[in-house]
Formats: sequence, C-alpha cells, structure tokens
Amino acid sequence: MKQRILIGLALGCLMVWPLHGNACSCISPEVPEAFKSAKAVFLGEVVEIIEPKNTNETAPLSDRFFTIKFKIEKSWKGVPFAALEFSVLSAQGHYGCFAFPPVTKGERYLVYANADSGSGNWSVMTNCSRSTIVRPGLNPRLLNSDETDPYSDIRQLNAITLHAFSFDRARSRRRE
Repeated sequence: MKQRILIGLALGCLMVWPLHGNACSCISPEVPEAFKSAKAVFLGEVVEIIEPKNTNETAPLSDRFFTIKFKIEKSWKGVPFAALEFSVLSAQGHYGCFAFPPVTKGERYLVYANADSGSGNWSVMTNCSRSTIVRPGLNPRLLNSDETDPYSDIRQLNAITLHAFSFDRARSRRRE
C-alpha cells in the first residue's frame, strides 16, 4: 500500500510538473499597430551585409549585430526623405529566438524595424515584428496561413499613410 501511494505521488508530480514552454513565441501585431510602434517601415533590397565588430554579448547592439544595408524602394516611416540607402541592425538568427532569420543579399524585404533599446539611434529587425521577405508572385499565405503577406501589408501601409497625410481643401468663404 505504501509503495502504491509513493508511485501515485510520483506520477502526480510528473503530471503537474511544467513542461518546457516556448518562451520565444510572440504574436505579430496587426499592420496599424506595427506601423505605429516601428521606428522605420520600408520596402528595400539588401545590398550589403556587414559583419559585427564584436561578439561579446554585453557589447552594444550596434557592435555585436550585423548591419544590413538596404536600397530603398519605398518608405512609409523613419527613412530620411529621398534616401537611396538605409541601414538597420539584425542578429541574423543569432542571440535567441527573437532575432530575425538571416537575410540574403539581393532579396527584397518589407521591414518594420524597432528602435534599438540601448541607444535608440539604430533601427533593429526582430522576429516579433511584421518584417518579411517579398518575392514577386509568391503569396506566403498560400503556403502558411500564419505568414505575413507583404502585398496586403503594402496596401494597408499605403492606405494608412495616405489617410495620415491627406488634407482636405479649405472651403472658400465669401467675405461680406
């Protein structure tokens, strides 16, 4: 009897013992929220990937992350007006699961870059933003319903910025 109780307690402990959870899961915000919280939002092609200066995990992000240089095709936020190129930081898949997967030179991306939590001077690509690769004619939702559809996002970004920057003409009034 004593043995059965001990076995029962052991099994009970195993059943309530927490399983390994995925601490890295995050929910990608909807386009308006992602646009509002991002420091920079743009469409661009990767033209250069610069290796980090340092691998020390206590170093600033600007030293230990890759610098990704983009040729800007369209910008909705955060990229200086008429800029031809813009650089962001990316961990290129290093430093845990919040790091954006490695980008590839020559590929196009829709980027929602967040502010660098350290200095705030840099924009950073993370896995928890809506950043995604843009391939002509490929709708990622056809492959995986959880993927961000860059073409839908671009339409929504155009609508958001058109609404934000459109001005109604003032109605002329007659002076009497």
